Amino acid sequence: MNQLFRAIGVAVPCLLSSPLMHAATPAAAPGTADAAAMRSRDEVVMARVMQERGHPEVACALLAETPADSVDAERLYVLARCHASLQHVDAAISHYRRVIALTPQAPNPRVELAAILVALDRRDEATQLYKETLPLLPAGPVSTQMNNLIEQLGRGDPVAFAPAAGKPWSIEVFAGVVHDSNINGGPVSNIVPAMVGGLPGNFILDPGAMPKSSLGATGSVTGSYVVPLNARWSVLFQGVLLGNGYLDTSDFNNEAMSLSAAFIYRAPDWSASIQPNVNFSRQANQMNETTPGVVTRFSRDLRQGLALTGSAGYFNRTVHLDHYRNADGVLGSVGLVAQLPPAWQIGADYNVQRESADSAVYSRRTHGPSVFAAWRINPQWTVVGNYSYASVRYDQGSILFPAREDTQKIASLTSLWDISRWAGRNMVLRAQYTQIDNPSNIGYSSYARKIFSLGVQTQF
Repeated sequence: MNQLFRAIGVAVPCLLSSPLMHAATPAAAPGTADAAAMRSRDEVVMARVMQERGHPEVACALLAETPADSVDAERLYVLARCHASLQHVDAAISHYRRVIALTPQAPNPRVELAAILVALDRRDEATQLYKETLPLLPAGPVSTQMNNLIEQLGRGDPVAFAPAAGKPWSIEVFAGVVHDSNINGGPVSNIVPAMVGGLPGNFILDPGAMPKSSLGATGSVTGSYVVPLNARWSVLFQGVLLGNGYLDTSDFNNEAMSLSAAFIYRAPDWSASIQPNVNFSRQANQMNETTPGVVTRFSRDLRQGLALTGSAGYFNRTVHLDHYRNADGVLGSVGLVAQLPPAWQIGADYNVQRESADSAVYSRRTHGPSVFAAWRINPQWTVVGNYSYASVRYDQGSILFPAREDTQKIASLTSLWDISRWAGRNMVLRAQYTQIDNPSNIGYSSYARKIFSLGVQTQF
């Protein structure tokens, strides 16, 4: 379902780049028929303005008297768009099909109708529309967007992907700047309560342990390659490389890499996958962790636009600088994802994880909910919000401290602004703000962190 919403987000930025028709409107001659025609044109102009200003209900009301047998493509096109904005799906689809029949060479109605069909999981119909639309598009960024959209459809549906996509691979690159208020995870206070010889006492932390903030550079490269095996099965290879480098100190520069191969099975109303993977992380030019594992995922459509999801997995973490933290772990989740065409996707899940470390001090249980929402505010601007809450309980305390108990709250807001019309090549301006609050019963583990990044990303 995430890929479906991404597909709509990629397609829609090209929708308003040009109107359906460009012919100039001649002045009306006196007479009843001409006056009626002028009133109709005025209604369409006003309705288009209302739609673009975020008042689709007014746009639809202005055009409510449209005859059932109307052949005014411009009027029907505005009606289709306002019904889509109001989530009147059947009416929107009906009007789009009439517009396509009247203006078979116009690409915009086809693209917008295909985006709705994607959200409704009518993938075969959407793919056919995309294939028919490609020859109608001018060369350049818009055609590239369409090809990438088809590619994203193919990731989840190899049957649709095989005949439609021009290439089985995708690469996404991001580069920008980042400011982190606490690159070292320093505590909120330099006074740490403890028990010494059974008596309460306080430790005063060294100033170097307190939070350090820094500006730096950030970047990532994401790649994927899909291999359809037959009508139901495909293999998706993915890799991610990301890193942060800070101006004030290199001690906390970090890189991470993830590699995976997902074996995907897709049926008409459900899908499943199993994904072996391995993750590596480095800090200050030293290997920090190596974590191989495997995750299985399941999704079933409960009804149109609503899916039940679940996952289960196993991992084995090796901490190269502290073998006491080496751990085996299992994890699982269950959730719901709702697609609300044409502009919203929301979801929630509940996650559990159990880690058994070489030292019981580091063994822990984690559980809690997370929610997300993605909103396409307009054709060029999409906003995604995430919030997670996790209760973390460690198995055993140390000589000085009781067993650690944390409550981690993470909130993130991401803004994606398509600037392809100016910069070309699927360029997107991405801004992201993340706030982490981690209160703990152990003073040195209580920390807060605010991270802001800004940069550009493009997809090939």
